[in-house]
Amino acid sequence: MKRWIPLLAALLTVAACKGSTSYVDLLPDIYPDYIGVTVPAGIAPMDFNLPAEYDRVLVQVTGSNGGSLKVQGKWARFPLRAWRKLTGQNAGGTLQFTVLGRKDGQWTQWRDFVMYVSDAPLTDYGVTYRKIAPGYTTYSRIGLYQRDIHSFQEEPIIESTLTPGQCMNCHTANATDPSQFLFHLRGKHGATLVQQDGHREWVTTKTDSTLGNMAYCYWHPGGRWVAGSINPVRQCFWTGDQQPIEVFDTASDLVVMDLRDHSLIVDPRLTTEDWLESSPAFTPDGKTLYFCKAKAYDVPRQVDSIRYDLMRVSFDAETGAFGEIETVIPSSGNGRSVSFPRPSYDGRWLMYNESDFGVFPIDHKEADLWLMDLATGQTRPIDEVNSPLSESFHNWSSDSRWFLFSSRRDDGLYVQVYLASIDENGRCTKPFVLPQRNPRKFYHDIMQSYNAPDFTNARVRFDTRGVYREVFSDQRVQATVKP
Repeated sequence: MKRWIPLLAALLTVAACKGSTSYVDLLPDIYPDYIGVTVPAGIAPMDFNLPAEYDRVLVQVTGSNGGSLKVQGKWARFPLRAWRKLTGQNAGGTLQFTVLGRKDGQWTQWRDFVMYVSDAPLTDYGVTYRKIAPGYTTYSRIGLYQRDIHSFQEEPIIESTLTPGQCMNCHTANATDPSQFLFHLRGKHGATLVQQDGHREWVTTKTDSTLGNMAYCYWHPGGRWVAGSINPVRQCFWTGDQQPIEVFDTASDLVVMDLRDHSLIVDPRLTTEDWLESSPAFTPDGKTLYFCKAKAYDVPRQVDSIRYDLMRVSFDAETGAFGEIETVIPSSGNGRSVSFPRPSYDGRWLMYNESDFGVFPIDHKEADLWLMDLATGQTRPIDEVNSPLSESFHNWSSDSRWFLFSSRRDDGLYVQVYLASIDENGRCTKPFVLPQRNPRKFYHDIMQSYNAPDFTNARVRFDTRGVYREVFSDQRVQATVKP
């Protein structure tokens, strides 16, 4: 029921001169949904919009530990420095939002809502991601970008205008450290770019003994080794409108490259014809390699029969030798498929995707994030984070208190980056989408999806001068197979 009530003094004067105000005992319909989320102190301002029919918004934010902030405009636009100060002052506390909106000359005040400010800081510089148009037909608008998460500054690392006709594959920093950084280019002039301490080289990892070039890679924490899958990727399109596309591997093997001499460890147990091996990830102590393994089927005809189990194998960083292989989660026996295992950098947790089948969860509506307690082996779906649409491509912050992931939950088509925190008991907070200025206009106007996000603890420094010449010269460091 609507009723007249006194407004906060800071907002009353403005609203009174504009017309009467009614109170609605409901939470405001804001975009993005930031109600009840937990954020790190110093995160970029959490701007939000009211529905389009409201032409003005007034907001007062009050901190439980002190401080306040007042804004008005077409949307809730918070000044960067004032927002940083307020969130820093209220770390471990709450921010209370009082929101008023004007429609047809009349003002409405909704029930206040709360945002929590974590006592766990997010000290990483920012996030990296690939942006790609979800049209499945062109590489013309692909790029790798980095974003300062404490502001709205985004800059390209490399864009496809420098490498026309080449598809940029997933990029990887070593445990968020961009001083060791790599990505793969697919196409006629394909190669794996490996950059260490500012020195870069373009490596051909295809040999007479391997299927092709390494693609989905993961650094060994010591920096000497890189694990990667070799998987010719194909696409097929379903009839109907429930799931338009399926991405699958025609074959898939796992190898490890020694960056000292660009030699490959090719273990026959990880390069089988009848099985698919994918998604490698080293533990933070470097002693174990997790990966996914599935029985090969006739694709695309039997693509929905491919289901991956979670596996692990011990690894000797001195010799590069693998030990015994064991099954960790036999998900195929339960009619499910595991992909993209990611151990937290503190060694406490392992996060992974689970879907009905396949190894590319971003295109599966049913794909969810799961969490394994590495101390007990217990697993569970992260219900406080998952949505009815796909969650995928997750990674950890450098201190393992925060994680990010991709999700289609906003509109079912475009993929956006979400962040959440995790406590010592493995409970996660309500996720929030990466903040943007005027978020409704930004997210509804952008025609690209965010793909393969990751944290970086510093800015990625990649000099683009000479990239075109280097790529199209086909001058490569040739990897060899270690005897």
